Amino acid sequence: MSSHYLGSRFFITAAVASLVLVSALSVQPARAAVKNAEDLFIVDCLLPGQIRSLGRVATYMSARRPVRASQAECQIRGGEYVSYDRANYQTALKVWLDQANAGSAEAQNNVGEIYSKGLGTDPDYGMAFQWFKKAADQGFNRAKINLGYLYEEGLGVPKDQAMALNLYREASGIQDELLYSSVVEVEMKAKDDKIGNLQGQVETEKANSAELREQLKRTQEQLSNQRRALQQSQTQLQETQSQLQQAKQQKDDELTKLLENQMLGQEQQISSQRQQIAALERRAGGGTDTSLLASAANFSILEPNLVATRGRNTAVVRGPGKRNIVGRVTSPKSIKQVTVNGVQTAVAANGTFNAEVDVAQAGTAVKVVALDQSGVRGELQFTMLPQATGATGNVAATSGSGGVGTLPRDVKLGRYFAVVIGNNTYRDAQYPSLKSAVSDATAVSNVLKTRYGYQTTLVLNASRLEMLTALSAMRDKMKPEDNLLVYYAGHGELSSNGATGYWVPTDGAGNNAKSWISNAAISDILSSLPAKHIMVVADSCYSGSMTRAPVPNLNAATSPDKWNAYVKTMASGRSRTALTSGGVQPVPDTGSGNHSYFARAFLNVLQDNNRLMEAQRLYREVSTSLALNSINSPIPQNPQYAPIRYAGHESGDFFFMPVKG
Repeated sequence: MSSHYLGSRFFITAAVASLVLVSALSVQPARAAVKNAEDLFIVDCLLPGQIRSLGRVATYMSARRPVRASQAECQIRGGEYVSYDRANYQTALKVWLDQANAGSAEAQNNVGEIYSKGLGTDPDYGMAFQWFKKAADQGFNRAKINLGYLYEEGLGVPKDQAMALNLYREASGIQDELLYSSVVEVEMKAKDDKIGNLQGQVETEKANSAELREQLKRTQEQLSNQRRALQQSQTQLQETQSQLQQAKQQKDDELTKLLENQMLGQEQQISSQRQQIAALERRAGGGTDTSLLASAANFSILEPNLVATRGRNTAVVRGPGKRNIVGRVTSPKSIKQVTVNGVQTAVAANGTFNAEVDVAQAGTAVKVVALDQSGVRGELQFTMLPQATGATGNVAATSGSGGVGTLPRDVKLGRYFAVVIGNNTYRDAQYPSLKSAVSDATAVSNVLKTRYGYQTTLVLNASRLEMLTALSAMRDKMKPEDNLLVYYAGHGELSSNGATGYWVPTDGAGNNAKSWISNAAISDILSSLPAKHIMVVADSCYSGSMTRAPVPNLNAATSPDKWNAYVKTMASGRSRTALTSGGVQPVPDTGSGNHSYFARAFLNVLQDNNRLMEAQRLYREVSTSLALNSINSPIPQNPQYAPIRYAGHESGDFFFMPVKG
């Protein structure tokens, strides 16, 4: 990974003498002094009860209150907790279970997350499902998102993509016209499953064969032989019919009867041969419906953005004329060819392909076909439809009457903050110095500050304590209506079981996960921050391990009224999302001048944008730019955008709006 961003138990209880007599209001505690990085981690804290007065009649102690707070805050407030690195599901449950049993939806969701995380033991998704269901039934959106994820992945419940999608929609409060970008993926996945079942039948029918491809080859040979035999039978039938005609003309009844019986046998033989051919075609894949399938050869379309409709899949483009199609295959070495409307297109080393289609005013049908070396075929059909006149998506980002790309008058987005981290130099020799992380972070900080008006905190070559301090400091700066963007460029790591990703600070030690910062710890911190919208942009190895579930997406050709409804819905929800430079795999360091491929694409989109831009659109444009500009990259990159696991995402999306001037 040398050339890549390598994506006791103790209780503290306050003395009763220190408690203040209050009625129903709690006092905001002072911030605790931070002695080490562990003080900044979020723990399950059980605060002592308050001494309350009921007029002059009685004084009593209220029940203890569970909260999620930093170790330092819990300590100064006299709370009971277990150190972050020693906590497990039993100690966490002790904090939340009483309130969960009492009916608190938030506590029920927290209990579900405790079981789902495992916390020192294997996750218990069955118990997680039960608690998420209790909270979701009370309308708690965060629990609906968590429940949807269990259905999406088939964890503790049978996998049900439709149920997952419905829960995500319900949590986000979206209407029918507000679609998820994953709708098409879900439909294609259903087709994938159908293909998988058919291929499984082929494998079952030919269980005695050593390899499926060899058996398919033999099936195709049998099919060829059967077709030749069918042709011979049809020729013989024609000869018999001719002889029968002559016999009838000669009034040879005996010969006529003999030929009729012979012809009947030949017709039965032909019928049987046709049935055998149909069966062989099914075994060979020839009868498979792939009208909506892209994954037999495992490819995806990056541009234009596909929107699932009740008819054919549709991609709305700016207008008629020449328009690009950009796609990516997962395993480029296995692909024999890719064609777009019958014209072969080149596949780059990183799996990217693109083609130009002439889009007519009435729309143009597109058929993309990928064929791998073994003959497996993947196909996707959709219609490229020109955008309606006047519905341009490139409108200046100013408050106005509510056109597409503008901020509706009655929507306030709050202030914007950014914590931008770039680590080049590492103390441990196992982490070689990087070339572009610092320049990436510096450039991102500048564009956010100058073009978008962010209050930025730039942290370069940061230690573990410095990184956590920069994130935790946002708790005092932000208000509930504010927004926070966290950008990280540096080394990343992945746990041995592949379940947990980490950011590596400059003082991180190789092979010592306790010296890194896990995605789970970052999620806990983000969940505790007061901001309404938080987005993480991570350019490191294995950064994709922090994402989950889809985010709502809007049709590019929507009307201004629908755009306004979409912005209001997405701006009103509490969101915690992440845009990552790749999935669960390494990503390149440099490649585009002084920047990584991902950073260059991210910066280009931010600099070119001149409208209110939703993060979903940012993701699509970054993905397309990255695919086109990283053709020479040694490692294919597949950016991801999704809510962050266990960070408190409920609904909504992040918005970028350039400042005037």
